[in-house]
Amino acid sequence: MDFLQQFLPCQSTLHLESWDLDSTNRQMTFHVSSTQAFACCPVCNQLTQSVHSHYERTLRDLPCVDFCLTILLQVCKFFCSNKACKRRIFTERLPQVAVPWARKTVRFAEHLSSIGLALGGAAAARLSYQINYGSSRNTMLRAIAKLEPPPAPTPKILGVDDFAFRRGHHYGTILVDLEQHRTIALLPDREAKTLVAWLEEHPGVEILSRDRSKTYKSAMSEGAPNAIQVADRFHLLKNLQEVLEKVFHSNYPALKSVDAALLKSEVPEPHAPESIEKNEVPPDEQGPRSRTRRLHNYQQTHALKQQGYRVTDIAHHLGIAKRTAYQYLSHPVFPEHQPYTRKVPTVIEPYKDYLYQEWMAGRQNSQQLFEEVQEQGFKGSYGTVARYTRQLHQFSPRDPSKPKARPARESLNNLPGRGPKPAPAGGITQPKPLTPKSASWLVMRHMDELTAEEEETLTQLSGQPELSDAITLTQSFLLLVRKQLPQHLDNWLELAKNSTLKPFQKFAKGLIDDYAAVKAGLTLEVSNGPVEGLNNKLKMLKRQMYGRAGLDLLNKRLTLSS
Repeated sequence: MDFLQQFLPCQSTLHLESWDLDSTNRQMTFHVSSTQAFACCPVCNQLTQSVHSHYERTLRDLPCVDFCLTILLQVCKFFCSNKACKRRIFTERLPQVAVPWARKTVRFAEHLSSIGLALGGAAAARLSYQINYGSSRNTMLRAIAKLEPPPAPTPKILGVDDFAFRRGHHYGTILVDLEQHRTIALLPDREAKTLVAWLEEHPGVEILSRDRSKTYKSAMSEGAPNAIQVADRFHLLKNLQEVLEKVFHSNYPALKSVDAALLKSEVPEPHAPESIEKNEVPPDEQGPRSRTRRLHNYQQTHALKQQGYRVTDIAHHLGIAKRTAYQYLSHPVFPEHQPYTRKVPTVIEPYKDYLYQEWMAGRQNSQQLFEEVQEQGFKGSYGTVARYTRQLHQFSPRDPSKPKARPARESLNNLPGRGPKPAPAGGITQPKPLTPKSASWLVMRHMDELTAEEEETLTQLSGQPELSDAITLTQSFLLLVRKQLPQHLDNWLELAKNSTLKPFQKFAKGLIDDYAAVKAGLTLEVSNGPVEGLNNKLKMLKRQMYGRAGLDLLNKRLTLSS
């Protein structure tokens, strides 16, 4: 009995009278009584020892090994000795064991809350049945709902970013203490007045980190006028990449000439068949009609916009998407289609080298080759191997003494005008075509991370007169951001304003409008990186509790768990 006494929630106020064990239902029951001689009235706090009666409480406690534990607790009702008190009879309180009217012990409820915070509703319920807690998902959510979030402190360095309740429709704001790397609060929207109200309720913030949002900028200026605003360096570089991509879009012929020069320099392997790829042919290469229609829509969009029509009305009149109309208006020159190639991975790809070597060595039995690659882990069918060996048969040197074989059905499809060509046996594929997006990211990367081929591509791009100024401006801005050289910012802004590139002129104007925050971003070590990390955690929690993750629940799970 003394050993089981150690299992009670509070040994100083409880005494184990007896216990029962039900092996069939895996249930253990403790009969316990209270040892308190005095009780305190919950209304007037007057001590009394006048017992009115006894009653029994049933409490669920932590499981013991594989047995569920139930405590049958015998407690008292007392008379209040204070005649002026409005409460005449009250029940005995045992705050270390269970709260009033609860059916669970305090420690059991704390465990449920911890599991719920970590896993949410459904996942926590599944785990609870495996460890003999036996609680439903609604019980888990109620345990989280009963928790009180900690009071929001006022941090010295505050990071602000938005997050989506429903992408494209409803957004909120996340506030992060960048010194402690913990979430402080979630705001129900991303309106300026909401952030202003929070900042006014929590004075004392010294540094505010944000992205390039004008809404957050105005809210910070109004709610915390004495705080230093910092523009996040990652978002500065992201905006720079978007600007460079626009320049490449408007100078697409120069980009295409670089791509063509790089393709000519590629020397394919002799006698190796080309790889089978499913190429999506750009509409411009399928015929002139698509380009003519898009060019007409582009011209009409600009003409109607100059006449004062709204973008929504223009899109409806031309039968195009509103986003397409905005895209046309953002390009001063007609944007050509970007060619791209999408290689569909096949199950035979890892075994092509082996099949090619064995075939060229004279072992040209498809069934035997199929059995050999099966032993190496090939999961495909014999037909997949046979189709590939037929291509090898077509492109391998033919013995003049043998009659010419009829071409296979696959090779007929690869004649001019009949679709894509067959694949190199060694897995050699054509390089991906150069697009404005890939070219802009190539310029943005660190020079020591580039391969020899990428360095050659960058050299070819820099050699184009239409692109050289944009690349020079981009690389100089990258240097002053990565090395944090605020003393060179003014010179760069002057160069960008005086350049002939309108996207860079607009970018420089935006930096000048937000000059103080940009300068602080290049001077201070403050970064919005922890905010982005906690924002990703918030997205995980939201998807984990899809359909039930309201603001209150998300706020408690994020703030209490961090």
